[in-house]
Amino acid sequence: MPALTRHEALATLDAAQNELDSLINQLTDADLDERGTIGDWAAKDVVGHVAFWEELALQTIDSFRGGVEPRVAKVGTDELNAQNQAEQARHSIFELRNRAGDAHPGLISAIGTLTDHEWHSPLPWADSPHANLAEMLGSVLGAEGRPFGHAYDHTEQLRAFVASRAR
Repeated sequence: MPALTRHEALATLDAAQNELDSLINQLTDADLDERGTIGDWAAKDVVGHVAFWEELALQTIDSFRGGVEPRVAKVGTDELNAQNQAEQARHSIFELRNRAGDAHPGLISAIGTLTDHEWHSPLPWADSPHANLAEMLGSVLGAEGRPFGHAYDHTEQLRAFVASRAR
């Protein structure tokens, strides 16, 4: 699958974040903290999870620019998710919203500063399954068949939970 343009990637990231925010904003603090409502997670965990992967994408851009292999290329997805979930479980929705409030605009800005040359450049580390930075970022921030659409992986369950709490 060819990589999206930076404009397409940014549009996808913003649309997904807007949908996620819209759903989260319909829940009470108690709803957001209720475990087992989004699979094994609380709804607040989705906020922290998406922010975590956006932080990993930011680290990937920094690593690319520094010519070093990023953490996300060295550690498996399941292990990264488990580490993040264990760390963020003790945080409140307010802390996780702040985390997301830093990560998303930071990512949008960082992608916006990439040149076309950087976007399409091969990765400087060996053994990557991705042809270039755009493809790697699309994967880090993606969902099955949807580069840069990771948040959409969680909106269906979140939408169902919001509907169950409709007041």
